[in-house]
Amino acid sequence: MRLPDRSDVARVASAWWLPLALACTVGTLYICFSLAQWRTLSDPSWDLAIFAEAAQAYSRFEAPIVPIKAPGYNLLGDHFHPILMLLGPIFRLFPSALTLLIVQDLLIAASVLPIARLAQRLLGRGGAVLVGLAYGLGWGLQGAVGAEFHEVCVAVPLLAVAGVAFARRRWGACMAWLAPVILVKEDLGLTVFVAGLALAWRRRGEDRSGMLVSLAYALFGIVAFIVTVKLFLPAMNPAGTWAYSLDGSATGAGTTMAGATAARQVPSLWQILTVPSVKPVTLLVLLAGAGFVGASSPWFALVLPTLAWRFAGSVNAYYQWNFWHYNAVLVPIAACALLDVIARWLAPARASAPTIVAGENDADPEGPAPASSGRRRALAWAAACVPAVSLALTASFLPLWKLPTLAESPRMAAAQGVLNVVPAGTSVESDTTLLARLVPGRDVYWVGTTAGMDAPPEYVVVDRQSYAWGGAEVDAESWASAAHPGHTYETIYSAQGFRVARRTS
Repeated sequence: MRLPDRSDVARVASAWWLPLALACTVGTLYICFSLAQWRTLSDPSWDLAIFAEAAQAYSRFEAPIVPIKAPGYNLLGDHFHPILMLLGPIFRLFPSALTLLIVQDLLIAASVLPIARLAQRLLGRGGAVLVGLAYGLGWGLQGAVGAEFHEVCVAVPLLAVAGVAFARRRWGACMAWLAPVILVKEDLGLTVFVAGLALAWRRRGEDRSGMLVSLAYALFGIVAFIVTVKLFLPAMNPAGTWAYSLDGSATGAGTTMAGATAARQVPSLWQILTVPSVKPVTLLVLLAGAGFVGASSPWFALVLPTLAWRFAGSVNAYYQWNFWHYNAVLVPIAACALLDVIARWLAPARASAPTIVAGENDADPEGPAPASSGRRRALAWAAACVPAVSLALTASFLPLWKLPTLAESPRMAAAQGVLNVVPAGTSVESDTTLLARLVPGRDVYWVGTTAGMDAPPEYVVVDRQSYAWGGAEVDAESWASAAHPGHTYETIYSAQGFRVARRTS
């Protein structure tokens, strides 16, 4: 085996330094945002604490029991994301919910690498900067970072690498990189199914075996979805069911806050796409992320399963475009669909260039291969500019715009005081503000989910400024004593709206 010589290393470095620099830029911005958001004490949801408890359980080689959802609740019965087991070793080294935010930032940044690299192959270094930054700072990725950690961030780099492989006609690599997304979230099996159909359509002019393999891959995706929602999720859910209906309406099955999904009339296709009015905006931003022309790529069809369960659902948050985590999976699909179209436009010129084999010559010349015509090249650049223009027009509505205004909360010292008085190894019930921060080393419960416990939590933490109380004046001691009849609590800490009560009987 020939060892790489200095010229090989120089060529690879020349090819990858710009995509790497773009990925580092995106990652740095997101990490700065996450750190700033962490210091503001403005946690947008309780999900970060839920995933922190799951990561803590994995770090102990235990099932992901998450008391925040309900006592004894196995999180794999809520959404199916066994790939999060990989967080266990990381959380063991860095036991903090902030660790999950940084991991998400790094995964998103890593997804910039293949997309910027392909843009550089097609359009040169200017194209890498244009497409790489517009993608990396894209609407759905910013929204995911703003909403804090969610499992779908693991799917982002997988979708990016698979999409690039599709555009480069590397069918085996495309299927291999995309397959693990079935372990990220249950509905992504449908995305794999659509990917298999897209592969079959693109390979229809090749030999018959290629189409059959692609169709078998599509079958793998639909089977994975059915097995997950009909077998795995019901087996691990306390209520023995899939906690989320097929129309996307959360039921909360198996939790103490469970509710039945209200029966409603099935909407028409027009209503699904246009009511409420935010849906067309979400579609417009998505299409702009694909440069509009990307919608003609078979790969763009991968957005359909995610859009279907969201837009057919009855939860208003599902329709949003600027601040919702599940938009994250749409952004790499759209970007790769755009690059797929550009690659086909420039294919005649690039076909005449020497074939580049990965690992042998991964470098670019000073610019991309000459376009077959000036018109095609101009169209490619025009399409590549659309996501950047869209980002510029919507930037003020996205989370990163707020970064300069995020200042450390003056209550940070008081919050740290709460953490100091609640010992490790104890159980604690809390509202949202410090929920995620209390997780490391403790059994943490969400207020209101502990009714009926034989031994209620030893500590109760209340923040009077938390949205959980709806503006009402709440005292930890009196609330805990009322919530847990037969048990008494005493206040042991009070500072700047935070109250900590300890169980005394």
